[in-house]
Formats: sequence, C-alpha cells, structure tokens
Amino acid sequence: MNSTILNGDVTVPVYERSWSAGPRQPYRKTYTLKPGERWSNAATTNTQWEHYVLIENSEQIPVGAMIARELITEGACCAYFTELWGGLVFVRPDLVCVKPEEVAEQFIAAMRAAMNGRLAGLPDVLAFFPDGRIVLREAKNVGAKDRLNPQQHEFARVARRLFGVRVDFAVVEWGHKKPNSEVSLAP
Repeated sequence: MNSTILNGDVTVPVYERSWSAGPRQPYRKTYTLKPGERWSNAATTNTQWEHYVLIENSEQIPVGAMIARELITEGACCAYFTELWGGLVFVRPDLVCVKPEEVAEQFIAAMRAAMNGRLAGLPDVLAFFPDGRIVLREAKNVGAKDRLNPQQHEFARVARRLFGVRVDFAVVEWGHKKPNSEVSLAP
C-alpha cells in the first residue's frame, strides 16, 4: 500500500518507484532550452548537481521524464516535465523541449492569473487526460530528504480552488530499493 502526504490541505498518495539514481551529474540547464531542442544537448554547470534516473544502456534521464512516460502510458494526451528557474520550460517524455498544448497553456494562464503572475510551487510534471483530468506530480528522491515546501502547498490549494476534482495531485518518491522479487540473483 502506498503512503500519503498532506499537499495543501488534502492528503494525497505517495507513489514509490524503485528507479535507480545514477551517479551525481552536473545539472543540465533545462531552463535554457528552446522548443525543438533536446534535453541531452542542454549545457551543464559544475556549480549545481543532480541525480538522474539510470535506465537501460547506462543512460540517465530526469525523473520527470520517467513520470511523464508513465502518465502517457496511463492515457494522458500530453505530459511534460517542467523547469521554472529562469523561465517556464516544458519538456516532453521523449526529452524534447516544446511549446505546450493549448490545454497546458490554459492551465498555466489560469494559475498565473490566480497567483498574481507567479507560478511558485509548480509541480515537476503536468499531464492532461482526455476526460479533463489534470494530473500533477511532484518528484522526491528518497535519498535527498526533499519535502514539499510552502509554495507547493499554496499552488495545490489554488489549483484545487480553480479546477476542483479535475486536479489529481500525488508525490512520486523514487530511489526505493527494489522488492526482493525484482532483485537479480545473477553473480
């Protein structure tokens, strides 16, 4: 059973993922990307560091891309991981920076208007489903002891006030040890 956490004034699920973190890497300056550019081509900085999810062939990708891929598999018509530092950037699960779909632009415009022009607390991942659901996921690495902050709680409150039950918040904790049934016994 998944645990829960308070997000805004509502208890939301915490989904545990056993995705492995690769070794610490220089942070990719996602905030510099323009539509059409690939995340892997973004410049890096040696003054900021991050752990990315280790996938096949030793490739490392942002956890937001993994979450967005899950949401597309679940039926989202569009899903993005976001970067807000230095300007709002949307990146699809295939790691290409894009101009978001109209539904995402409308959501952001409504939130920005309700939050006096700010988007502080914007979740890591946004997804939009054909039935009108707006799925918002915040990623937390279990090893980083990262917690929801006051801006994230306020963003959740405003989103619920504007969009009601259409909004589906959750936290995705990643970096959990795999259950024994998933552990390889090979030498």
